[in-house]
Amino acid sequence: MRRILAAEARSARGLLVLLLMTLAPAVASTAQERKGPEAGPPLGGAMGRFFYGNFRAPSTKSLELRGDAAFAALIRDGKIQLTPEDAVRLALEGNIDINVERYGPYLSMWGIERAGGILDSTLSFNTRLDRTATPASSALQGGTSVLDLQNLYGIVWHKPFAFGLDFDIRYRTTRARSNNTFLSLNPYFQAGLGVTFTQHLLRDFGRISRTRGIRIARNDYGVSEAVFIARTTDIIANVLSTYWDLVYAEEDIALKEASRRLAELTLEQNRIQVEVGTMAPLDVVQAEAEVAVRNEQLVVSRFNRKMAEDQLKKLLSPNVDVGAIAVPIEPVTRPFTPPLPVSKVEEAVQRALEIRPEIKQAQLEQESRRVQVDYTRNQLRPTLDFVAGYNQAGLGGNRIIRDYSQGFINAPIVGITPGGFWDSLDSLFSQKYLGYSLGFSFRMPIGNRDARASNAQAQIECRQAEERLRSLRQRIALEVRQAYERRETDLARVQAAEATVRYSERKLEGEQEKYALGATTTRFVLEAQRDLLDARTRLLKAKIDLIKSQVAIDKAVGDTFSANHIELKDALPPLR
Repeated sequence: MRRILAAEARSARGLLVLLLMTLAPAVASTAQERKGPEAGPPLGGAMGRFFYGNFRAPSTKSLELRGDAAFAALIRDGKIQLTPEDAVRLALEGNIDINVERYGPYLSMWGIERAGGILDSTLSFNTRLDRTATPASSALQGGTSVLDLQNLYGIVWHKPFAFGLDFDIRYRTTRARSNNTFLSLNPYFQAGLGVTFTQHLLRDFGRISRTRGIRIARNDYGVSEAVFIARTTDIIANVLSTYWDLVYAEEDIALKEASRRLAELTLEQNRIQVEVGTMAPLDVVQAEAEVAVRNEQLVVSRFNRKMAEDQLKKLLSPNVDVGAIAVPIEPVTRPFTPPLPVSKVEEAVQRALEIRPEIKQAQLEQESRRVQVDYTRNQLRPTLDFVAGYNQAGLGGNRIIRDYSQGFINAPIVGITPGGFWDSLDSLFSQKYLGYSLGFSFRMPIGNRDARASNAQAQIECRQAEERLRSLRQRIALEVRQAYERRETDLARVQAAEATVRYSERKLEGEQEKYALGATTTRFVLEAQRDLLDARTRLLKAKIDLIKSQVAIDKAVGDTFSANHIELKDALPPLR
């Protein structure tokens, strides 16, 4: 018995080697089709890519930031001299939130890869060793007990196609050995090769069933790009707004310092007049109190500048602690009056409804809902499959020649014609033992509630997506109109504030002339100074708001990228 088992083991090893050699071309083809971005494996050739590359964790790209190096390049005279264009570039290179959003398309790219797996081929190999000992129930079985040893091997290659076809190739071989003396071949090899086609004719027919996930995954990738653009647009608009907040804070400090100097000058004049006896000491106290108030205002303005600077550093730098960036930011662009928009508000609304990333996102999500409606409608059908098969068979082995002239029981062996596995292959491909099959398979659910409910939900979700898109269009149109109205308001504020500044300057000049002649008091001079400071501050605020309103228009229309010369390929680097 041990010799028999040892012989069977040797045969099994030989067959396994042969099957692996047979498997190699298919593996090479599969590996060639599925080359990925990963580095080559230690094993060489297609076999190495298949057995190593396809079954290890893929390498994923880390999206690094380089904001600190860009910061260093802008340092001049111990300060980071910054323009709005520099701020936008630094945000693209160093903003953490933008980098977080970059992973969205990267994730969706692998979603497409995963969805495509439904069309991947599968290759399966199975082997089994059977040993069966049964008592003989007939003298024709050649003994008191029958011992059968079988080694079974099989390979199945399955390939699904997008249009609803399943293609299978099956190869099997069996090596059998028995102590039954009436076997003509012992041991013998049975080989079989079969091909099966299964075409879905109703349910799962067409490309919708198997490409649904791929189409939705591609839409999801487009959605992730749109989300990235929308989120980056928000951040860039915030960067520009914060930049102009810093400009406002710096200009406000200059206004507060100039106002303090005026108050200090008034204080000095009052002290001189008190010394010569032409003014009461109370006027000096009043002037000193005003200087203290303006010092307080200056302290608050400097604090506001520090807060705006830290906020801008946070938006531009990947550092966890922006306080570690000791170099101050010096905005080099001064407030200006931006040109009027080229397009009218109606044209801007139409453009926004065409190019806003949120519109693209909603449209892609609606398309995915339509795909789901088509798929669930397909799943309403009963199952009807056409099945066709073709097979070939072969047999080989040692042919036992016995002398039956003395009887059939324990007939002596007079010769053995050698044969084996290769004979079974010759017989398999001789096309003498052929077979085929044709048929249909039909299955119909009773009630079909699951499919009907799924289709109804898909239709409702599709209509919901349509209404969501309409709501989004309405919101965007209103946002554009409000941005234009805000700009008109801010422009009117600038014009009104400029007139107020002119009147306040004349008023202060008049009060100073009257003060020099002794025709007015310190109180009215200080009030005129405060009025001028307030007018200049409101003018500065109106100018900054006018610039920020143009930023808001670009954001509302969807022109933030183009207005700041940003290309998607620069903001979103290649993902492989």
